[in-house]
Amino acid sequence: MTCVCRVSLLTRRLYSTSRTIQSPTPPTPSPPNPNKRDLKDLTPSDLCYYWDTKPPNAEQLAFADKLFIPSRHSPVKLWSASKFRTTPMSSMEPEVAFLGRSNVGKSSLLNAIMGQDVCWTSSKPGRTREMNAFGIGGTKGGEHKVVLLDMPGYGKASRSEWGMEIMKYLQGRKQLRRAFILIDSEHGIKQNDAYILGLFRRYAIPHQIILSKADKVLGKNQKQLKTGVSAVGLQRLQNMLQGLREHVQPDPRVSEGPGALGELITCSADIKVSPGHMLGVNAVRWAILSAAGIDGSLEGVTLASENLSAASN
Repeated sequence: MTCVCRVSLLTRRLYSTSRTIQSPTPPTPSPPNPNKRDLKDLTPSDLCYYWDTKPPNAEQLAFADKLFIPSRHSPVKLWSASKFRTTPMSSMEPEVAFLGRSNVGKSSLLNAIMGQDVCWTSSKPGRTREMNAFGIGGTKGGEHKVVLLDMPGYGKASRSEWGMEIMKYLQGRKQLRRAFILIDSEHGIKQNDAYILGLFRRYAIPHQIILSKADKVLGKNQKQLKTGVSAVGLQRLQNMLQGLREHVQPDPRVSEGPGALGELITCSADIKVSPGHMLGVNAVRWAILSAAGIDGSLEGVTLASENLSAASN
């Protein structure tokens, strides 16, 4: 009898103990800030400034992202050259070039565009010292939809002969469709930038401005942007873009030649908006395809190929 009572008492104690054990309550997620917009909800119309062209829609952005998805055949490094005369001249694919002042974040942006770390990045200015070509959207046969050219940075820590070699290339390359010039959003157009823009106008080279490090304008720091972007931050960005218009498209009565395309794109290779997507990079991808004559349809791809064939004849 005593044994039965002890077992019964032990059972009650175990049952009582099990009832008091509770799993920890998960933390309640912070409610969204009604005064801020989530980064993933921002559109090119919010982050960019279009006056010569129309902002890409969601379908066009999705097409651009799909074409740039890394695969076995894309991106592929095609060649490197330190001298214009050593660059291959027989390619039929449309090309776009990326240039910028040293340490403007060009290599980081190209890595974000291509979805892989294929360009060397460094905090030391002037790390890129050669012209590097990367094929995008390649097939098994080796043909690529577009070729991205990573140019050496200009300005501090860059080689003094930079201008001569690059201008030779941009003037003589028949496949080149557009040059994208990166400007630091936080610091704006510096003296070296203004000089380069003047050269592009003088030699009538098609070019477009991309403003890197847009997060520096949208918020005080990256931690602040994790909760979204305020209306004040977005307006500050738009004010900055509108203020640049007269500098990238000067009055034709006083300018030496045609200005940049009326389409200012901002982005940040340091701010992730969703897995595999960095802030504003999808709009940059679409601008690349637009420059190459690829509009998201089979007709656009065919048209681009026909234009290149005509240009090479």
